[in-house]
Amino acid sequence: MLELPLVLLLLLVTALLLRMDIVFYIVYVLAGTYALARWWTARNLPRLRVTRRFTDHIFTGERTTVEIRLENRSWWPIPWLRYEETPPGNLGASGPLREAITLRPREQVRLNYELVGQQRGYYQIGPGMLSTGDLFGFAEAAGAFNERTPLVVYPRVIPLSRANLASRAPYGTIKSRQQIFSDPTRITGVRPYQAGDPLRNVDWKSSARAGALQVKKYDPAVSLTSVIFLDLNGENYSRHLRGMASEWGIVVAASLASHLTVEQRQVVGLASNGLDAPSGVRCWTIPPRPGRTHLRKLLEWLARVQLAETTPLAEWLPTATADLPWGTTVIALTPSGDEAICAALHRLRRAGLNPVLMVTEPYARFGIVRERSRQLGIAAYQVASEMELKRWQDVRVH
Repeated sequence: MLELPLVLLLLLVTALLLRMDIVFYIVYVLAGTYALARWWTARNLPRLRVTRRFTDHIFTGERTTVEIRLENRSWWPIPWLRYEETPPGNLGASGPLREAITLRPREQVRLNYELVGQQRGYYQIGPGMLSTGDLFGFAEAAGAFNERTPLVVYPRVIPLSRANLASRAPYGTIKSRQQIFSDPTRITGVRPYQAGDPLRNVDWKSSARAGALQVKKYDPAVSLTSVIFLDLNGENYSRHLRGMASEWGIVVAASLASHLTVEQRQVVGLASNGLDAPSGVRCWTIPPRPGRTHLRKLLEWLARVQLAETTPLAEWLPTATADLPWGTTVIALTPSGDEAICAALHRLRRAGLNPVLMVTEPYARFGIVRERSRQLGIAAYQVASEMELKRWQDVRVH
């Protein structure tokens, strides 16, 4: 109330001219109340502690409750406090949080609102706006809770019964139909010793019981070290399918990463020529690692990545795969299997890698792409929808 000092001044002049005690009393009371209100209100927000808590990593379609804690650390009450916070609109929340409360000395109040992960992405929750004042409306103060808390909405993950991927490396943990390699970590029994068997394969305890040398039998297996290359160069996508096809490619990448890491317990990496929104990095690579912790990292980067005008995948592949070990499966998720992509994957095959082409955009003449890839020794699949993804799983790989 900016006009109150003027009113007090007029009352004081009137009291001096008329020498009326009642007017002096009114001036003293109003002036004291005004000074106390200003002093009190100015100390409300600095003594207020605000914290925000919620589950900061969720999957698409999941919900999380944001809890705002307001704690009055002062010995003075806060007559009224208004808190406002507006979440990102595409999180499907019920609306902005707007609450007015009263806080007693040392009291803590919790406010809640709900977020729905309708779309994968990397979001910033906050800031919150604060305002307070006295009971008489003599003074008001405004501030902000400027802390921004990130929320990661993972992309949708489609359960896969199996992934038709093979490797050219001789050792690993997935059973193989090729009988020329064996995995020393998968013992299936023993057999009598034959000339030429290495001594390190002798099972000495079984040999002692049988009275003759016995050799461990191993399960044939292949190693499935895979790196998923997700093509998010906007120029490669059809204009009318750009948004839908790129998001579908991210879903396929997340589903493959989850299946290979969790179900097959394999070593998986991720790379993309898309834009990582928080860091601004383009053309990034996450080296292959095993385990669920690493999977969460892959899914978080898939939540953050955005379609961008960047280096074409065919040009970037030679550099991005230069340090991969022999036999690594390179899964190229791209909207189309053009000649440049096929040529780049063929060079990877000649270098000892195992390239797999997966086309994520509907293409009526995919048979041409598949035949061209076959001639170059590359497995090619079209997975432009959930139905085609399921059909791809049902294809037997020999």
